[in-house]
Amino acid sequence: MISSREELGAKVRRLQEAVAEIHGITQLGGVTIRTDAIRWTRIVVVVLVMMLTAITACDSTVDDPQVLETSAVPRWPATDIYEVPDRIRDATMVWSAEPGLDLFSTEGTLTRAALESVSIGLMVGLDYTYIGFAASSNSPGGGRLYGGFDDDTGQGPFVGTIYGRIQKILPTDSGFDVLSCVLSVGLDVREDGKYLPSRLADGDGTEMRSRFIRTNEPAMAPTSRPTSSAPALDDFHWQAPTGNEFLGWEIEGLTDRDPSTSGNGRCVPWARSLYPDAPAVIPRDAYARDTPPPVQPAYPGWPDAGS
Repeated sequence: MISSREELGAKVRRLQEAVAEIHGITQLGGVTIRTDAIRWTRIVVVVLVMMLTAITACDSTVDDPQVLETSAVPRWPATDIYEVPDRIRDATMVWSAEPGLDLFSTEGTLTRAALESVSIGLMVGLDYTYIGFAASSNSPGGGRLYGGFDDDTGQGPFVGTIYGRIQKILPTDSGFDVLSCVLSVGLDVREDGKYLPSRLADGDGTEMRSRFIRTNEPAMAPTSRPTSSAPALDDFHWQAPTGNEFLGWEIEGLTDRDPSTSGNGRCVPWARSLYPDAPAVIPRDAYARDTPPPVQPAYPGWPDAGS
């Protein structure tokens, strides 16, 4: 029986992760062997499996025109309109900003779209991030082997709330830099009927810094403000823009690696104001609960959000 494309993709990802974990030297049968050869051997295995996947897909669809037509369509997204993946539908993101900063400005809108895409990429994979994010940020897929996001993590569903905070916007000659924070203490992932800490979880908040650079493409107009302050039913599900918010912009950097702004705990006071008792490090086995965490209404959301 021929495996599905998703099963073959999962096998490839497991092989890629195995390669990524090989470092230094390896003991095989009591003999010390340089792992360069092992690394390249496994990379060859990955390539062969990918070739086998392509060949299998072709062989399995020749006799079925309907399957051939379906397999020619990209798996995700299938259209130019973004659709929220089912695995994050019961999660939300809540944004705030330092006084004087506008979540609905061009800078605020781009920051929210970029860091929501980062969160989606870490949860379920680069394939599911907002339209235009992968190209604008030049984010590689393929997982840790290639130094980027997994194409599909295979994780989920996720439940709960992620918090984001815009701390500072720094104008540049070609655009602007943004200092921000992301906190995922309130986000769980369901496994085997239990709710566990997501792999994004940490109690001090994640320091983020991104540079947005204008391109020659026409940019999107800033996001309009919501017309009502009362949360609607859909606000308790993931809200997303339906189109490409990144038109006219390139993104350099996502996490903060600048020694002048990173590693100094700039996100801690904000994170502690939300979860004062959360430990700095929350391991995946910290708890296994029967009930999901509370979900806060998404804010500010997106005026064209599709559920």
